[in-house]
Amino acid sequence: LVCGVSAFLIAYVNQITVDVITQQKLDAKKAGYEEVYPDASEYIEEEYEGTDPVISAVVFAKDGSEDAGVIYTIVPSGYNGTIEALVGFDIETKKITGVKVLSQAETAGLGANVQESWFTARFAGKSAEQELTVVKTEPGQDNEVQAITAATITSNAITSGINAARSDFMARYGAN
Repeated sequence: LVCGVSAFLIAYVNQITVDVITQQKLDAKKAGYEEVYPDASEYIEEEYEGTDPVISAVVFAKDGSEDAGVIYTIVPSGYNGTIEALVGFDIETKKITGVKVLSQAETAGLGANVQESWFTARFAGKSAEQELTVVKTEPGQDNEVQAITAATITSNAITSGINAARSDFMARYGAN
């Protein structure tokens, strides 16, 4: 009887909180849009119609009625599971405007640093015209990003996700 009542109460509380949790995730994603492409007047979400499984959604950052940038939701596989992140690109400059990690399950103190601003800032301003590579030392080329010490798998995962988005972005806007 106690187990039955407990299960009912847990299910009831879960039912009440599911909408609140969903709304919080949506709000965090929208705040992420503003973080990775802050100059937009509005954000228009579209279903991703490409074939790359790492890309789950595309958002167009508008400046008035014109597309100014593109924000991709990427979901690469890291060391301990999927990393969900946003990466923004500016159409005019063909540069990465920002990266925001929304969720991850990487090792605390190591791969979990993928969501820290000091790491995500390493991608901002990089050209979308070249594939990014991960290096363990100080970058010597414009397309290089320094890995998180002792978390190369995580660093490679987020970079591969960004490269997937970069490839799609350049296919759409590379000739403009």
